[in-house]
Amino acid sequence: MKKLRVYHLFWLTATIILIIGIILNQSSDSTFDINVHDTYFVISHLYFALIVSLAYFLLGVGYWIVQKVMKRKLVRWLTIIHSSVLIGSFLIYWIVIGYSEISTPNTFFFVDNYYLINQTLMILLLLIMLLGQPAYIANLLIGIFRKRNSAIS
Repeated sequence: MKKLRVYHLFWLTATIILIIGIILNQSSDSTFDINVHDTYFVISHLYFALIVSLAYFLLGVGYWIVQKVMKRKLVRWLTIIHSSVLIGSFLIYWIVIGYSEISTPNTFFFVDNYYLINQTLMILLLLIMLLGQPAYIANLLIGIFRKRNSAIS
């Protein structure tokens, strides 16, 4: 069996996100609502899944180019930070969605956990933007400009 690389994980996550988006698009409530103060942004699950799936796929392409095409080594701890933040964010989001579905009784239409979901999304977005993406950019730049014989990992 081939060794599983980090770009494989991102491509697998992108595929799972796309499948989830297609499945959720079949339901009657197929929108993703984001509440920012008094403004609601309503996006179809399919379009949101396409955008997020494309982002994960492109992150995997970046890793693939540096590792396979350029034959450069990446910094291991930066790769671990970036992949655990992004893939972990995906998992945490779905855990919160599952928790809100279980904990909220469906007796009244307007009773839901949108506050919990929005708060989770904002925390995860900040974590990705302040920790995950800078680690990704630094990792790719170090990998690109490092000498081929370097043993840093």
